[in-house]
Amino acid sequence: MRDGPDVSNPDIDIVPIEVTDDALVRSWIDMQTAVRRHDLPDTDLPLPGLQRLRLLLHPASIKVERWAARIGDTVVGFTGLVMPTQDNQHLVEFELEVHPEHRRRGIGTRLAEFAERRAAANGRDTLLTGVVDSLEGAPRFDHSGRHFAGARGYAEVDNEIHRRNDLTLVDDDELSRLYADAWNRAAGYELVQWASAAPDDLLDGLAHLNERMYTDPPQGADLDIRPAEWDAARLRDIERTLAERAQLRLNSAVRHVETGAVAGFTAIVVNPGDEEHAWQDDTIVDAAHRGKRLGTILKIANQRLLREYRPRMRYVHTWNAEVNDHMISINEAVGYRALCRDIDVQKKLV
Repeated sequence: MRDGPDVSNPDIDIVPIEVTDDALVRSWIDMQTAVRRHDLPDTDLPLPGLQRLRLLLHPASIKVERWAARIGDTVVGFTGLVMPTQDNQHLVEFELEVHPEHRRRGIGTRLAEFAERRAAANGRDTLLTGVVDSLEGAPRFDHSGRHFAGARGYAEVDNEIHRRNDLTLVDDDELSRLYADAWNRAAGYELVQWASAAPDDLLDGLAHLNERMYTDPPQGADLDIRPAEWDAARLRDIERTLAERAQLRLNSAVRHVETGAVAGFTAIVVNPGDEEHAWQDDTIVDAAHRGKRLGTILKIANQRLLREYRPRMRYVHTWNAEVNDHMISINEAVGYRALCRDIDVQKKLV
């Protein structure tokens, strides 16, 4: 499928990114690298191997489309659409990027219009993406995405702070003190850890907590993300997808010994070929088990697990709602420091 030429830039066409088109994929990754270096300097860069694997493999719970804007054989822009298939079927979460050397030529507008048409064609009425805002005392990043989204009618509906933990600066003695103190308040619980595939007897509890991730953390009143449906099959499918993409997922859970209930869990994802940046996945403690320092136990235990598997890893990245004071306090205690603000912007199609 192809979109026709842009009237302001007639040489542009929009084509699907096919994994078998090596030249197109290489140009796409080069474009993403240029965007990252310009907009978010001194952060991570796209991993070519992982990008190719993502073109091939994704969980059954989402439908994915990836489109490149080309001038001749050169990719100058990109939009990627992720559409939930088991719940939130009104929603498209999408990315939009334009090469820094080709901005202000109508390419971003063309891609945004295209993404909105694709959303409507897939029966979706809500588009959601993120833009970056700099924080006082932190690195300065490019804000053009925020201005562009506002001009396109996207409303700012939620804020998250992106924090990064430099593991070379972590005070291990202080972490040991925090960890021991937390266990003193967590009598009756046990720690369970694994890489990749969860133990069978945890699946139902983990599915329940994954559903709670859509309802428990604070979020903006206008952010249209609805309750989700999780079960063991969905968890196993995601585990299988990550394994096939060579992404290592390290997990820690706390279980209430007497009842066997999964009281909380956390996960960190390590991408193939990356020994510098790891990515915090979800963290949650069930409401019935809060107030016992289980979040602190989970964060420290899983950070230690990461260092066992990847001792040279330097950074772990995480995001928290700006108003989530409790989780922020835990993250800062174990070493996370604010990097930037990520703003969720949303548009409802009429």
